[in-house]
Amino acid sequence: MRVIVIGGDAAGMSAASQIKRLRPEHEVVVFERGGYISYAACGIPYFVGGAVDSMDDLLELSLDDAREKRKIDVRTGHTVTAIDPAARTVIVEHGGASRVEPWDRLVIATGARPRTQGIDIHGLRNVFTMNDLTDARKIMDFMTRRRPRSVAVIGGGYIGLEAAEQFRGLGIDTTLVHRREDLHRSFEKEISDIIKGRLSGHGVGLNLGKPLVGLEKRGEKIGVVLDSDVIEFDAVLLTLGVEPNSELAEDAGITLGVSRAVRVDEFMQTDAEGIYAAGDCATARMSVFGIEVHAPLALKANKQGLIAGMNISGEREAFAGVLNTAITRVFDLGVARTGLSFDQARKLGLEPEKVTVTSRDRARYYPGSSPLDSLVIVSQKDRRVLGAQLAGKPEAVKRIDVYATAIFCGMTVDKVFDLDLAYAPPFSPVYDPVLLAARVARKAK
Repeated sequence: MRVIVIGGDAAGMSAASQIKRLRPEHEVVVFERGGYISYAACGIPYFVGGAVDSMDDLLELSLDDAREKRKIDVRTGHTVTAIDPAARTVIVEHGGASRVEPWDRLVIATGARPRTQGIDIHGLRNVFTMNDLTDARKIMDFMTRRRPRSVAVIGGGYIGLEAAEQFRGLGIDTTLVHRREDLHRSFEKEISDIIKGRLSGHGVGLNLGKPLVGLEKRGEKIGVVLDSDVIEFDAVLLTLGVEPNSELAEDAGITLGVSRAVRVDEFMQTDAEGIYAAGDCATARMSVFGIEVHAPLALKANKQGLIAGMNISGEREAFAGVLNTAITRVFDLGVARTGLSFDQARKLGLEPEKVTVTSRDRARYYPGSSPLDSLVIVSQKDRRVLGAQLAGKPEAVKRIDVYATAIFCGMTVDKVFDLDLAYAPPFSPVYDPVLLAARVARKAK
């Protein structure tokens, strides 16, 4: 069997590696249009900020290891321009020439690209995105040459928050620009307010509630146009989210789903025979709730690639879905979330209520004990935990995994309260914050 994989990052290389592991006799060819494969895009802000010494440290798998150890035919600098599902071929461009390549099975792992709100940034040398290693190199080259004194980070999501922290840590005058007064919609207002307070406390300027109208070149600076205001900066980073690279699939007649991502079933199959999709270009279902979502998250991409590879190899493995679980750090504040937002739960008719609790992450008297804010979303219908968000010390908010497990298992707040969680003063109070939040939610019946 000949398998072609379009895209050589997390999902694509996971699929290719799994196929060669299970079916070493299969021929697996990966076409990657860029020069890098299998890299940790989530580490780019920390490379820019200096916490990661070298861009090479972000490479998870070298080309040599992929080709020699895993026996995958990886071809970088190759762009797939068309898919023919009926003929089971793709057209590939390389070095100015095109050729037709046949396949028995095809994996679309084309990833996602940064949103720019229709703004053409190609002629603006001090406007950047932070999506891949090419972006990372451009930012580092600019910072080395120009040493900017001011930067605008536009967008209030995870990458924007992480980038703002890193730029400010380098001593750069940093302003976070966001179209809403609250940050990304994945954060409830209560958690958003905590994040904003921490940003301001560390010297990050906040320009909120004004949509981005455009960008203007003003000599060596960039003018950020917000309604009637224009603010000048040495550099601008756009972190407005991503959109799936799904045009290849659409042109081939493959059905797209939410956010124009390639629609797949639980086995990563599209509606075209023999064609699979995985990663940031593909849809997913929210575990338990069944909502189709576009979830450009690293773990989801790796899992979907692995499962696509297993099914192509003759296994029968389903993807269990996502809960949009995420965690990040904003200076000395950790923030984490999982499950439904309040608005999502309300739209599903689950009659949600919020329970908010401020507790301690360790025993009150133990050195280093700090506040931990917990927001739990509970269904008034059946008392199930629907979502949770935490803000506190970075190591403390990893408790979000307990909530992710509880939601995945359909646990009520009563069952969460019944959990026998570990206790010792250096780690938690007697009533761990998870148990305390469940206890408060029980009283809210």
